[in-house]
Amino acid sequence: MRLAYVFCCCLGLVLSACKEEAPTPYLKIVGGSFIFNYRYSKMSYGFVARQLKPLPEGSILEASFDLPDTDRKFVTTKPAKSGQLQYSFETGPLRGVRKDTPYKVQLKLLEANTGKELALVEQVFKSDADQDILPSKAPVVGPGYQANPEN
Repeated sequence: MRLAYVFCCCLGLVLSACKEEAPTPYLKIVGGSFIFNYRYSKMSYGFVARQLKPLPEGSILEASFDLPDTDRKFVTTKPAKSGQLQYSFETGPLRGVRKDTPYKVQLKLLEANTGKELALVEQVFKSDADQDILPSKAPVVGPGYQANPEN
């Protein structure tokens, strides 16, 4: 009886080791948000992606961001670099961002020569505030934050 119990335990361990594991994805979005720059009265959003396994040599990272109040997307690309573990992406200045509205980002890993999609990561971000909380004109200008003469 004891031998049968030990045999069943060993068989269970062997069978559990045989299960197929899901392949590790290339990338993961590890952070992101909307960025309010009150001083310049601008708003954007962005994210950071972390490499989980080595990216193919020469591959391209393409990030696309939903734009507020439009069907268009903001798209930017970066080359994958050997030894770089994190990549950050950010939109240009936005207009019309609304609180609690979902805005989707997509990060694609593209093959170097063909542009074939090797991986896709998606995530949705929401703003905590409407963009109209920013002043209509920037309170400051220039690198020294001089008062804006238009105000």
